[in-house]
Amino acid sequence: MIYLVLPLIAAFAFALGSMVFKRAFAEGAGVVHAVVINNVVLGLIFFPLVWFEPQPVPWANWHQPVLTAATFVVGHLLNVLSLRMGDVSVATPLLGSKVIFVALVGWWVFGTKLTSLQWLAATLATAGVLVMGLTDLQAGRKTGRTTLTALGCAAMFALTDTMIQAWGGPFGVIGFLALQFAALAMFSLATLPLFGVHSLRAPAKAWRWLAVGTALSAVQALIITGTIAVWKDASGVNIVYATRGLWSIALVWLVGPWLQNTERHTVGGRRMGIRLLGGILILAAVVLTVRRGPP
Repeated sequence: MIYLVLPLIAAFAFALGSMVFKRAFAEGAGVVHAVVINNVVLGLIFFPLVWFEPQPVPWANWHQPVLTAATFVVGHLLNVLSLRMGDVSVATPLLGSKVIFVALVGWWVFGTKLTSLQWLAATLATAGVLVMGLTDLQAGRKTGRTTLTALGCAAMFALTDTMIQAWGGPFGVIGFLALQFAALAMFSLATLPLFGVHSLRAPAKAWRWLAVGTALSAVQALIITGTIAVWKDASGVNIVYATRGLWSIALVWLVGPWLQNTERHTVGGRRMGIRLLGGILILAAVVLTVRRGPP
């Protein structure tokens, strides 16, 4: 089960990246920077890997990585929108609901068999995510939009992960990921006319934060997709990956002021405590996942 350390690292990178992107937005960056530029960079990084695929690339199944890229780009767009509208310590934990979506999609669409312990872990993780999200239910906040975009993002990423698990191995892990992220770059470029070329302009300070956020995004994407494709345990990986909600709370408290994030002061101790309770439920789910043994 040592491979579950990898999604734990990815969870930290995701939470830190969310904080960095939030700072980039505060400096004048827009959705187009976090979606188009981020995904084009991912495509440029991953596509050369196709030449390192040890087995022949089954070009007849080209639609598999392309469909996976389509769900990924929709999920990433919804993720960025949720971060722009809501607090990092709410939007990021809500994305952890992907755990139950992965279990349901894998079972319903791809026929993946899950044990009762896996279902319990997925349920605990989802309950923790919902508890954390309930702290945002108050008048004057864009709760509905944040919740819907975060949950929509979770569903799209869940579908992406189950596709990688089902198709990545037979296709060839390296070739599949290379083509997936190349298609992701093209899909993202296709959305540029919707924003307008002028939307690429941003202050110099914003670009510095965007560079760091994009690097963290690439690291966590490589870790998660690679781990799922190799070990074929999308459910277990995502339960551990759900700890990004805990990481987001810890980072808000520890480095929030340095990143000019005010959630620590505006949210209050009581609501942060409730979010921490949700995080403990997620941690319990992780313990169950590790104890269940290999997939």
